[in-house]
Amino acid sequence: MAATTFTQLPRELRDMIWSLAAPIQYQYIVDSQPISCISPRAERLRQAFVGHENLPHDTEKQPLRVYIYDSCNRDNLRLGGNEFQTLVNCLPMATVCSEARSQATTFCHAQIGLVNLFYAIDAPNEPSDTGDTISEPIFLPRTTVMITNAKNKKDGPKGFNSGEHLVDIVNRVFGSCVERIILNSWFKSSNTLEEFFWPHTAQILELGSITPPFEGDQGHDQPAVFMTPEWTAYRTNEFLDQTTNYELRQVAQYLLKFREIFDASTEKLPRLQSIELELHTYCWDDVLLTHIKATNKNGVLWADSGDVQIEFNHRFDGFDGFMPKRHDEEPTDRRRTNRRRTVLHCRCSIM
Repeated sequence: MAATTFTQLPRELRDMIWSLAAPIQYQYIVDSQPISCISPRAERLRQAFVGHENLPHDTEKQPLRVYIYDSCNRDNLRLGGNEFQTLVNCLPMATVCSEARSQATTFCHAQIGLVNLFYAIDAPNEPSDTGDTISEPIFLPRTTVMITNAKNKKDGPKGFNSGEHLVDIVNRVFGSCVERIILNSWFKSSNTLEEFFWPHTAQILELGSITPPFEGDQGHDQPAVFMTPEWTAYRTNEFLDQTTNYELRQVAQYLLKFREIFDASTEKLPRLQSIELELHTYCWDDVLLTHIKATNKNGVLWADSGDVQIEFNHRFDGFDGFMPKRHDEEPTDRRRTNRRRTVLHCRCSIM
C-alpha cells in the first residue's frame, strides 16, 4: 500500500500542521535577532519580531510601515512597500504554498498589533501606474492603525484633504473593523493646526469662541473636556484646576478636528471608538510631544485630563477663539514652570 503524501492529507489536518509550524519558525527568528539594527527598515522588522512590549523602556518604538499611493483624482489607490508582508516572507513556510502562507500570515497578524500607514498623493507630473492597484483591504481586520503625516518629506507624507478623505483611505486599506486611530504627526513650531490636519470646514469657522464652559456633573469619573454631537465643547469643573484657559481652548480645538473624523466614520468605520494624536513639534534643538486621546461614548467625545499632554501651543488660524499666551503669564506650580518656560522660548519665532 502506497504511503500517503502530505498533499493527500485532509485540508483540516494540513492547516493544523502549518499552524503548529508557524510559531516554531517565528520563535526561531525571534531568538536570532540582534540587539539593534542600523538600517531603519531592519530595525522595524527586528522590533516587530521581538515585540514592542519586550523592548527596553527607553527604546523608540517603530511600527512596521505600509506605503500607499494615490493618483491626483483619487481613483487609483496603489500599494507601495508593505513591511508586514516582508515580515511574513521571513518565515520559510511562507514560500512553500498558498496554504502555508495563509497560516503564516494569520499567525504574524496576531503578533503585530500596529501598522503605520504612509499615504501620499502623486504630484501632477508623477506616474500613477506604479504599484499594485488596491481593490479590497490588504490586511486581515485590524483594530488599531497608526497614520503618519509631516511637513518635511524625511518624516512622512503631507496627509489628507479632510476627515472624510482620511476615513475613506483607512477603510479601503484596513477594512471597516478599525476601532482606534493614532495620528503620528511631525511639524515645526510655526505650523498651525490647519496645516497638520486639513483646511477648516465652514462649520468650524462659524463657531466663534471655543473656550469650553463648565457643565455640571456628567457622571464621568475623570476631569475632562468633552464635545457633543452638536460640536459644542464643555469641561468638567475639575479640569480647569489642571490646566490654563489657553490650553483648555487648545484641547477643544483638537476635538473639533477629531469630531470631523468621527462624524465621517459612521458608515465606513462604524466601530471607531478612539482617536489619538501624537504631535512631534520641532522647536529649536528639541522635539516636543503633544499627546491627546479622545474616546467616543454614545456620540460624545471625551478627552480625560490623564490623556492630555500639551508641550507646545500651535496657532489655530482663521478662528476667533485663538488667543496667544501672554509672555508675563505666571506658572501655577513648580511642575509646570520648566515646561512653560520652554513653550514661551519656542513661540518667540512665531509671535
